This record gives sequence, structure tokens and C-alpha cells, in this order.
Amino acid sequence: MDKKKLITTNFAIILLLFPSLLPGQCFTGNNNFGVGEEITYEVTYNIGPIWMEAGKVTFAVIRDNTLAKESWHFKSTGITYPEYDLFFKVRDYFDSWIDPKTFHSYEFRRYTYEGGYTLLNTLHFDYQQNRIISNTKTNNNPQRHDTLAIHPCTFDMLSAVYYARTLNISQLKKDQKIPITLIIDDSIYYIHIRSLGKEIIENRDGNKYRCIKFAARMIQGTIFREDEDVIVWVTDDDNRIPIYIEAKIIVGSVKAFLKSAKGLRNAMTAKVKN
Repeated sequence: MDKKKLITTNFAIILLLFPSLLPGQCFTGNNNFGVGEEITYEVTYNIGPIWMEAGKVTFAVIRDNTLAKESWHFKSTGITYPEYDLFFKVRDYFDSWIDPKTFHSYEFRRYTYEGGYTLLNTLHFDYQQNRIISNTKTNNNPQRHDTLAIHPCTFDMLSAVYYARTLNISQLKKDQKIPITLIIDDSIYYIHIRSLGKEIIENRDGNKYRCIKFAARMIQGTIFREDEDVIVWVTDDDNRIPIYIEAKIIVGSVKAFLKSAKGLRNAMTAKVKN
């Protein structure tokens, strides 16, 4: 796969690569989120000492019968603010439909516009034939059609985020590595994250949260530095949502802060009372 095909400057991917697949374990149940949840993050970017408010990322869970079957529709968008559009305009849209009982993906759709670079990708999961059918279109290049085998516990970029939150990660030992299996466009990736223990983190709004801290090693060929990790702080409660994310990229750094969360299934017990 060429480097251009792997470009993932969208803000959402920073939020996608936190705790996922525990060794040998697939979906066992979900008590951590439900239909109606909406979470928003603010993203800042810097070159040198200057930090700029770049945009926002949103995640939502919707009940949906679009595919003529009962499904949950995960939606995520990453959009730069108008004043940042002049520097580097981003419009990223991710949609994933899953079976809430098994967490199997039905379909995934991605539209990316990043500074003039466009990417359209759809993934259809065919479990009867044990295959994933991928269609990808970038800028003026011909559309590519690919067929991949479904590996055990394979998730699209968005379903991986939500599946991760169903896992019991609070008892992981420091430096314990966790493998992640992702399909991005038309390739399967095996990466890992590493537990860094627990911390109390102060969010940009001044609220403090008890969190589990992780480092995720990035995929070679993306805009992330190969020798750097994305660091993620996830609430140490039953919601397991990222509070704060930071990453160094090829040019500068990116940070994402929790801005709002509504429709949570559980009380936010990780929040430290003043």
C-alpha cells in the first residue's frame, strides 16, 4: 500500500486507537453505552510554541434499520473550524452499522476531505462467505475493489472504538500489551497498545477525572511519527470514554479534549468531586 493511500490526517483516528482487543477475547456483552449517547471533543494543533483551536470531533450512537435489519449506527465527524479551514480544511465522516447482539460489523462508510485530498471507502462484511468487500476511491484515481478474509475479532475503524469500551480494562497491569486488529480502507493491520497505569487527569474545562492511561504505537506510513505513541486517558469507570488524547505528528502536535458528553448509560463516577 502506498503512503498516500495511508494518509489519515483526520482528527477522528486519534480517538480510534485506544484500548481494543484483549488476547483471545471477542465480544461478551455491553453495559457501557447505548443508543442516544453523544460525545464531542475539541482538537488543538501546534507548530512550535503556537497552539490553535483546530476543530471538533463528534461521536453518536443511533438505532437504525437502514440496512433492513436491526442495527446500531455509529456516527463520527471531524470538522475544522472556519478560521482553520484557510490553513488546512478537514471534513471527515465515518459511519458504521453493527449487530448490537454480536458486535459484528454490517457495513462501514468513510468520506474524507483533508486539504484537497479526498477518500471514499465502503466496507461490506459478508459473514456467510467469510469476506470483507472493500471499495476505495481517492481524488482522480480509479476506484479500487478488494476482497479480504474476515479475521477473528476484526473491527472497522469506528466499531473498534465502541467495542473497546465493552472490555474490562481496569485490571490491566502496567506495560501489559494488548493487540488490536483493524481494517483501514482495504488492508488489515495488527498493532498494539500498552497500559501505562492509572492517573488523575485535569481536562481543559478544569474538571478532573480518574483515568487509565494507554500508549498506542502508530501505523507506518500515516501522518503520525513511526517512533511515537498516541497517549490516551480513558475514564476509570463503566463508561470508559477518552478524556484527553495527545499525539506528535510529522509536523507539530495534536491534542483532543473532552468537550461534552450526554446520554451516557452510566454515571460518570470517574469525575473527581471538588
